Amino acid sequence: MAKKTYTNKDNIGYRISQIHSLKFSFKDIEIERLNQIFETRNALALNTSTSLNIDKEKSTIIIDINTQLVDNEKENVLVEHSGRTVYIVKGLDSVYNEDENNFDLPDGLVIQLFSIAYSHARALLATEISPTIYKDKYMLPVIDPKVFLKKDNK
Repeated sequence: MAKKTYTNKDNIGYRISQIHSLKFSFKDIEIERLNQIFETRNALALNTSTSLNIDKEKSTIIIDINTQLVDNEKENVLVEHSGRTVYIVKGLDSVYNEDENNFDLPDGLVIQLFSIAYSHARALLATEISPTIYKDKYMLPVIDPKVFLKKDNK
């Protein structure tokens, strides 16, 4: 992300317009197997990916948080979820760079938007898994949202 000093002229504000699951699936396995993999060290992996899309015309930012819980031994995806948060952003045009055809969003704003979107994904997933065998076993961990931004910048 580019470093830029922002002034009061850069009045950027946002509100959340949508929060929903795009995708949810789970593999129904034997409860004994489930208990075994949750009790065995390094038996599970958590894969995450994110996307951020900006629509200049609609003045929106869309953040998707995608997660997979994987059984490492059998290489099976046990739980897969995608959560979406859509923000309507006031003043988005004030950070648009026409020369480079991109947006120069303040770092703090991006971190805040990812943090909120990740919290939404955690809540959405908790709701989705509540009627499944994973309900008392699996929840997305609390993380520093800067982790996603470091991955996205590479």
